[in-house]
Amino acid sequence: MLIAARPSTGPLIPVIGNGRAHLAYELYLTNYGKKPARVVSLNARSVDGAAFATTIERDALKSAFTPAAPPSRITGYDPLLPPGASGVLYVFLDFPGTKASRRLASSMVVEPEGEPQNVQRIVLDDLTVQSSGAALINEPFAGDRWLAVNGPSNTSLHRRAVIILNGSPRIPERYAIDFIKLGDDGSSYSGDEHKNASYHAYNTPILAVADGTVVAAVDGFHENAPHTNKIAVPLTLTSLPGNNVIENIDGGLYVGYAHLIPGSLTVKPGHHVHRGQVLGRLGNSGNSTEPHLHIQVCNGPSFMVCEGVPMEFTRMRRATYRIDKQGDTPIKLHVTDQQTVDGQEPMEDELVSFPAGN
Repeated sequence: MLIAARPSTGPLIPVIGNGRAHLAYELYLTNYGKKPARVVSLNARSVDGAAFATTIERDALKSAFTPAAPPSRITGYDPLLPPGASGVLYVFLDFPGTKASRRLASSMVVEPEGEPQNVQRIVLDDLTVQSSGAALINEPFAGDRWLAVNGPSNTSLHRRAVIILNGSPRIPERYAIDFIKLGDDGSSYSGDEHKNASYHAYNTPILAVADGTVVAAVDGFHENAPHTNKIAVPLTLTSLPGNNVIENIDGGLYVGYAHLIPGSLTVKPGHHVHRGQVLGRLGNSGNSTEPHLHIQVCNGPSFMVCEGVPMEFTRMRRATYRIDKQGDTPIKLHVTDQQTVDGQEPMEDELVSFPAGN
């Protein structure tokens, strides 16, 4: 049985969210054998003295696997690799506390289809996890009721966005977030849903999250009409983030701010900016269905040719919430148990607030 498992080239940097450490990485799998083979389980355990071990199997394994060139964005694929086929196993480890293991040993159990008696255990190379490396940043805007759509999780759209450029697979948006702002009714807009001005987040000043230097500032893309299934400009590698700013915050890290209002950018490449400085205003340009801020941290000066790195906000308030609905229509947002946390990133669909002047 010839199943090869190659780990991602992205930096193994844990993110702190929900009071726990998490680690996202990928295993690129290829069946070089002559028989279909199914991945039965993945085991990962600490070998640095930390008390951590986990086994990913059954439904959790199906949810974590996609074949190469999946037919849709659904999750829940059978982790079966026909001869010559490839796939990706998206690993998202949840550690018991705020410290991730520094070294992980892992193995896969693989079975030829229809031959459970020939099951094999494949020992993978140990993985060394960095003790630090996440970007510690300030808020990109002030205010409350900001929802971290597509934030870190193992099933968010950002997590599964593999980009193949220059012959290498990358996940630039591994820890990216789409921030929208909710109203008292739990909806992101009030009034005509097809007008950008109806959205609570629209026109919000976007602030530099750290001191740094602007390396890219793209302006001039028209905005989309929200929720019309129409994009104002053809989508290319250049237009995907719409009007945007990329900032070098040193340490080999870059922050990308995407989907801004055309004509709102206040900076140009080469400008030195200070944390809290206005860079532009939140809009709906590029690959966007409604006004929101897409923010990501990468290890390269690009939205695409880089690997995603965690971001941890200096201070934020995380809230427990629920949204009452009539059918699919939100009618009331209930916010409870707000907790101030330092040095964490909002996870997928968490509701957070950013006090002004952190």
